[in-house]
Amino acid sequence: MATPIQMPSLSPTMKEGKIVKWLKKVGDKISSGDAIAEVETDKSNLEVEAFDDGYLIQIAVPEGEVATVGSPIGFLGAKGEKATGGAPSAPAPQKAEAPKAAAPAAPKPPDQAPAPAASGAGEGIAILMPSLSPTMTEGKIVKWLKKEGDKVSSGDAIAEVETDKSNLEVEAYDDGTLARITVQAGDMAKVGAPIAFLTPKGAKAGASAPAAAPKAPSQAPAAAAPSAPAGGQVVPLRREPQAPASGGGAGGRLRASPLAKRMAQERGLDISQVRGTGPLGRVVKRDVEQALGQGLAKAPAQAPAAKKAGAQPEVRAFGTRPEPQAVPMSSMRKVIGQRMSEVKPGVPHFYLTVEVEMDAAVKIREEAKALDLKVSVNDIIVKAAAIALRRSPKMNVSLQGDQVLHFGTVDVGIAVAIEDGLITPIIRDADLKGLQAISAESRDMAERARKRSLKPAEYTGGSLTVSNLGMYGIDQFIAVINPPQSAIIAVGAVAEKAVVRDGQLAVRKMMTVTLSGDHRVIDGATGAEYLRELKGLLEHPSRLLF
Repeated sequence: MATPIQMPSLSPTMKEGKIVKWLKKVGDKISSGDAIAEVETDKSNLEVEAFDDGYLIQIAVPEGEVATVGSPIGFLGAKGEKATGGAPSAPAPQKAEAPKAAAPAAPKPPDQAPAPAASGAGEGIAILMPSLSPTMTEGKIVKWLKKEGDKVSSGDAIAEVETDKSNLEVEAYDDGTLARITVQAGDMAKVGAPIAFLTPKGAKAGASAPAAAPKAPSQAPAAAAPSAPAGGQVVPLRREPQAPASGGGAGGRLRASPLAKRMAQERGLDISQVRGTGPLGRVVKRDVEQALGQGLAKAPAQAPAAKKAGAQPEVRAFGTRPEPQAVPMSSMRKVIGQRMSEVKPGVPHFYLTVEVEMDAAVKIREEAKALDLKVSVNDIIVKAAAIALRRSPKMNVSLQGDQVLHFGTVDVGIAVAIEDGLITPIIRDADLKGLQAISAESRDMAERARKRSLKPAEYTGGSLTVSNLGMYGIDQFIAVINPPQSAIIAVGAVAEKAVVRDGQLAVRKMMTVTLSGDHRVIDGATGAEYLRELKGLLEHPSRLLF
């Protein structure tokens, strides 16, 4: 049976991709993990890997053509399998499976009708696609870690799922046997949709698998009738008795992800007291972070640490990157966000502008040039922007749903114009790097950005972006925030201007900086304090060393 190779989502904003080059040809043997094609995304050129073993029996999207995310670009199959048979066979099982499953459903009711009360034991237990990130709406099964017929225990990793952010493992919440896989490797499933069915522990696997077959297609209509003995009702029926366990009661089994357990253990938090918001009341990372923010940890210093996350870079060693601290939005901040969004939909921007005297900064650049060191004015601005951000922790935030992430690291983006758009490579730990390191990294990433060879990790995230149009002779402009960041600074040209100093007219090299801030999480006073710090650092660049 042919397996479709789907166009993956290679960046958070990717909707479609263009096949630049096929790295394998029809008839080639493919192993899981092999790079099979080079794809041009909206950000850069990246390689697509195979998730299965087999032979490339058909190329569905030739080089130079575009395919939407999730659509098949080729097909894998057995050696010697004809391409003409491979292409139609991929979607056929999905459409044909439902009628086949419905056919045996007719004689099945007599078998199940005599024991409706025992339906919970005789029916398959649905394994649902969980929500593994705040923005996840669907996930792709990268590979199954268990196969049909395998014994499964609660907590076992059963599948690897590709989300909109990263690849994560899905765990089983029950004991039993993996009776049927409904979403194959490489296929997508909506959050909450069944991806497989378990036969409950002690039940016969042979009877459970066929029973689960008709359940998947009937899930949507059955949702309106809770009393109907449909497979889609497994989750609501099981969710009620499991609710007490999610609160950590002694009478029920604790449901928590391994990461949540580890975080709670490391920070002295009794995870049994944490209310889970994950699937089936499971305690997940965000629940632990929220509990820590509310001061439930045994160590009293933990809660303040969440509020003072911006102070961490002052003492952390280079190379260590603490996790950002998620703090729930206050009621006041939520109202501010709602009001600002009404006035300016999307991200409600506010703008602050300041003039900076750049004579001392330009002098540092000239001294570096005399020493044959490649340091630009923009490198000095990036360094100053990073240190100012470290000293203004209220600026080093990002809005994620109804929580504000306080970053413990300072990562600054640099806006780079490319042939058909704009991209923002990220200088990680910019506050801890010297001017030479920032200069070398900026030039390398800008060059690779123009060649469309950046990796997603090199242009995603970041605390703030520096957009500099001074080299084009632009005196002043306003930049648009690059989500999920909460701020961006627009830098104009350094030009000689007449200014008044100590009551006397003087000529100074001046530069305009305009801050665009997300008013949902940053206030005008916070932005003003940041610009004051940035101005002081640029006008007295020796402070960049301390």
